[in-house]
Amino acid sequence: MSRIIKTISGALMMLLRVIILVLCLFSFSPIYKWGDPAPFSGDRIYNPYAGSDSAAVWKRATFHTHTKVDKGINECPYYPDVVYDDYMALGYDIVAFTNHNALTQHPYNQRLDLHAYEHGYNLFKLHTNVFGTRQVQKYDILLPIFDSQKQFKMDLAKKHGDFIVFNHPDRTHGVTSKTMTRISGYNLIEGDSGFEERDGGEGTHLRHWDEALSAGRYSHNLLSDDNHDSKRASRIARRSTWVNTPTAEYFDVRDALLQGNFYSMRTPEGIPTDSLPRISCIGLKSDTIHISLTKPASTIEVISQNGEVKQRLSDTGFAQYVIQGDEPYIRMTARFDDGTVIYTNAFARYSDGDSPYCDLNHPIHWPLTILYNLILMAIISTIAVHIKKP
Repeated sequence: MSRIIKTISGALMMLLRVIILVLCLFSFSPIYKWGDPAPFSGDRIYNPYAGSDSAAVWKRATFHTHTKVDKGINECPYYPDVVYDDYMALGYDIVAFTNHNALTQHPYNQRLDLHAYEHGYNLFKLHTNVFGTRQVQKYDILLPIFDSQKQFKMDLAKKHGDFIVFNHPDRTHGVTSKTMTRISGYNLIEGDSGFEERDGGEGTHLRHWDEALSAGRYSHNLLSDDNHDSKRASRIARRSTWVNTPTAEYFDVRDALLQGNFYSMRTPEGIPTDSLPRISCIGLKSDTIHISLTKPASTIEVISQNGEVKQRLSDTGFAQYVIQGDEPYIRMTARFDDGTVIYTNAFARYSDGDSPYCDLNHPIHWPLTILYNLILMAIISTIAVHIKKP
């Protein structure tokens, strides 16, 4: 019996060493110096809806959907054609296939392919959707504990793509308020990303997005189902994005997303697309934001720095708000009696460039970077020696 126990113990110890070895091999990263958060400022106000066309070109989209794949890890039982047809039957116009570390071609029309995938297999679920790429970034940090590792992952993911989305930060382990004030480089964020309605409405407050905006980290709020089973009514058409684009082809969609010319929506189960409330008009004139809805909302909230509700209007389909000189940004949330929620993108102050978006160049803390990576190498060498021992 003692011999069996000794054998099992030895096998478990060997397994533990291998696990630690693998984790260390996929943990190399720079250590960055972080600047202080700085709210948006300037005499100009960015209007993400500048140049919006008529309501006829708003297209319903999902930008985070999984399918069955022939190679790789399957997180959905259905091939792309089935998933695409299921979304089209629900009134969608745009579907992006974002399988983990695998590019998935559009099943019918290559002109509608958004060249996307979801980067990351790590244990913390720190994932990004990469768009406009023909190359998958293979390296991933399996245990992204430090914010520097999270930033490094963002930098790696966007290296071969046009833009990236910070996926489900509210479901990612290790993402804190401080994390959101530090990292940058993502163009869009899934601010409300819970499955179904399991968050009790907490996700509708978009806490992490407001934390980033309040720190001067500009991005647009992009909502999608993160669908893994298109046949489950409780998981499909619950979170969507309405894009102001003339076509569903990649370059038109890309330009609208990067501008922020879209709004996002959280929807209860089973509401047909034709019955949903929509934004009929939205924009900025001088320092006044205005929004018109196709149906009266139970409340329209005007939200600013640190998620503070500056104004709340009841039972109306129209709102306007004058941005005050000390308000870094303004966004709006419209809530309806049936549980539908509409989110606008943020109107934010800036002074230089074309928008308040800034891809910060975080300087590397070289002494800590060298020390950290030398420690990893020492651990790897020590474990490798023990594994080689008979």
